[in-house]
Amino acid sequence: MFELRRYLGAVATLVFTVWAAVVAAQSLGTEQAEVVIVDPNRLFAETLFGKRINDELEAESNALALENRRIEEELRSEEKTLTEARKTMTAEDFRDSADAFDIKVQGIRRERVEKLRALDEKRANALQRFLATAQGVLVTLMRERGATVLLDLRTVILRDGAIDITVDAVAKIDEAIGTGENIDFDEAPLQAPQPELQQEPQPEPEPEPQTEPQD
Repeated sequence: MFELRRYLGAVATLVFTVWAAVVAAQSLGTEQAEVVIVDPNRLFAETLFGKRINDELEAESNALALENRRIEEELRSEEKTLTEARKTMTAEDFRDSADAFDIKVQGIRRERVEKLRALDEKRANALQRFLATAQGVLVTLMRERGATVLLDLRTVILRDGAIDITVDAVAKIDEAIGTGENIDFDEAPLQAPQPELQQEPQPEPEPEPQTEPQD
């Protein structure tokens, strides 16, 4: 019950924050707002950089599937050859050959599973690496809008198009990064460092008035 109340409270706070930002932007009659939102899935799907990553992942998946089919056909052919050779082999020789073939198959199966796992992990981390690489562009756009908070659209319940910067973000990322051909995506960080926010200079304290000593 306590967890439910805390969750509802967090949701209410998030809704109020976004609503307040929209009202502020509308009252000013400008596109500036303290809070802006972006759709990461659209950024990944629509930017040139995101499309290149998706194409590479799709090509790797197809290549792995093709390689798996080729290896499967080779193993079936080898198994058939071993079965036919059984007629001319002693029971002991056949057993040794069958055991060696089974060890080979198990090793290949582990290798295939590991490659599939690595590809699945790469696909799962792709969006996170993409956002980490594009963070500088998003921060610049956020500051151009006069915002101090950037929210993921997937966590927002109520929103207004006035604070959605996704379309502009796609254009900015394409302009700044393009297809990202010079970026080694496999070496990209999973999380970019938090941007440093410029703090307003603090006024120097006024000197305390000097009191004259009494005689």
